[in-house]
Amino acid sequence: MRLFCARWACIALLVAIPARAPASDLEDFEGTWVRVDREREDAARYEEIDRVTEGMSFVFRGFARGVMRRRMRPVERYVVARSAEVASIRADSGAEYPLDGRPHAGKEDQQVTSWFTGEGEIEQSWRHGEESHGTTVWRLDETGSRLVASDRVYDPHFERPVEYSTSYERLAAEP
Repeated sequence: MRLFCARWACIALLVAIPARAPASDLEDFEGTWVRVDREREDAARYEEIDRVTEGMSFVFRGFARGVMRRRMRPVERYVVARSAEVASIRADSGAEYPLDGRPHAGKEDQQVTSWFTGEGEIEQSWRHGEESHGTTVWRLDETGSRLVASDRVYDPHFERPVEYSTSYERLAAEP
């Protein structure tokens, strides 16, 4: 009886654990990705900014929220492409970062390092000045048709990191 119960417990555990989607290849990320779900995700990001700044003095809270909303504005379009040398990710602003795992200079005293992980994700870490830094992780959904960029921003002015996600859909290739 004990063996029978143990077997059923193992089967129940296997059924309860969701199957992880297979890791993506960098090739699955290639293409042009355009932002979707703007209203919902903007509202969620603003709520997160409000939560993080809630403990600040009233005098500085409104200013901090305005600065964060401007700086944490998601990119509208990404292009992931591979050249003969290395793959890269390019934002609609023209900023382009090779996925080579080495630090590269960004705009306004920013340093950015991007790479394709062994878990089938694109990861980017960045530092802006001496204090502010963060990570962005790009993952494909189960169908491979949606790209979700999850950001985590650290700044010593806040008690915890600011976390938000932005969704993108692949732009259909032109015939």
